[in-house]
Amino acid sequence: MPGSEAWTDHALAVLAEHGYRAGGARSAVVEYLGRAGGCLTAEQVASGLRDESRQAGAASVYRALNLLSDLGLLHRAALGDAPIRYDLVDPGAEHHHHLVCERCGRTVTFADAKLEAAIDQVSERVGYVVDSHDVTLRGTCGDCAARGERRPAAPPPVHAAG
Repeated sequence: MPGSEAWTDHALAVLAEHGYRAGGARSAVVEYLGRAGGCLTAEQVASGLRDESRQAGAASVYRALNLLSDLGLLHRAALGDAPIRYDLVDPGAEHHHHLVCERCGRTVTFADAKLEAAIDQVSERVGYVVDSHDVTLRGTCGDCAARGERRPAAPPPVHAAG
């Protein structure tokens, strides 16, 4: 998702509605995320702020990311063993999922109406009310595949019977 001035304005408004003051590290994080877009780790946010000579310590970045997540402005995406990535939740935007390169870590977002419909059908078939879901597809990106860099397939995950 590209950067979004609309998301930044929305996020700052939501923070103000909940009594959080503007300025400081929290605003720096919001503004950086709005420019950079989503799918970033806390370290990438902290590094980006350092590159811009913005004053925001790592603890402040983590606190801001957690608050923004708790307020529904960010979505935490746990992608396997990799650090948690934070996606912008844009009001009215399409829900999306992730493709992760197991070799270089590149992460790409995608939306798919047929996948969403399939998840709804599974929900109905098994009698679950699905409140939220995350889909992460793992493999090798085109750049790594072109270089012949393929990671061996991981063993299948073990699931609880039910």
